Amino acid sequence: MKRTLLITNTSSGSANGVDEQTVASSLEQAGFDVVEKRILPEQDLPSQRDLESSLIEAVAILSGDGTISNLYKKLAKWSGAILVLPGGTMNLLSRRLHGDISLAALLDALQTGTLVTKSISLIAVSDQHILTGLTVGPSTRWAEVREGMRHADLQSLAETIPAAWSETLSDEGVWVGEDTEHQFASLFVEPVDGDHLSVIAFLASNIGDMVGHGLAWLRKDFRDGPHIDLGIMCDVTISAEGNTASALIDGEATELPVPIHCRAEMSEVHFLVHKQ
Repeated sequence: MKRTLLITNTSSGSANGVDEQTVASSLEQAGFDVVEKRILPEQDLPSQRDLESSLIEAVAILSGDGTISNLYKKLAKWSGAILVLPGGTMNLLSRRLHGDISLAALLDALQTGTLVTKSISLIAVSDQHILTGLTVGPSTRWAEVREGMRHADLQSLAETIPAAWSETLSDEGVWVGEDTEHQFASLFVEPVDGDHLSVIAFLASNIGDMVGHGLAWLRKDFRDGPHIDLGIMCDVTISAEGNTASALIDGEATELPVPIHCRAEMSEVHFLVHKQ
């Protein structure tokens, strides 16, 4: 059995309200010896030194993509493996690794199925590693609307919805390379494999597009918004007016200096993937 740390983020999407002991018991039956637990946000994510001093071999984490990305950054070249459990706001990484499966279904599958330990494809931007995807452009402001809806914050919604609407319809779009003739509300870059990236361009040329964007964000998968596929690329450069652009890195809002150069790489830390 693998010595395992179980991390549960009670503030993250469908992870809120999950019975931690039930999850731990299911993991035990699947061959994980849960010797330590951490609850976020009350406790901190572990460092590589924490895991090595406790002889932890696997980390099972029930949280959103952003928290998993932060965990990955703290673990650098740790020799163990991460098991991503479904339970965050969007679950893009869990869905990529295990398919569109619920937490209960995955825990059941782990007891009879096969887990494979492997590196996964990611996006490298300068010295940053992005596990699920990079979104750049004005329409990233819809992420703030999503958070307001998740927390039922009416005051926040009154402020963020008009701002997201206005910025998405603005003339200040983003584009690929030097192709300024084709500007978009945002660009989404997603890893395909260790050599290739998928690039999607989101459209916002009319009211119908705007409604589509809003519904897609509120349904937790912005990729369903009005878009066109720009194809599979070995690398991609995203450009915009000014020195910086609004971005989401694994779902977390930030600003990045432009141009943004993206390339495909493989993760340094290994993940446990359910073999379907």
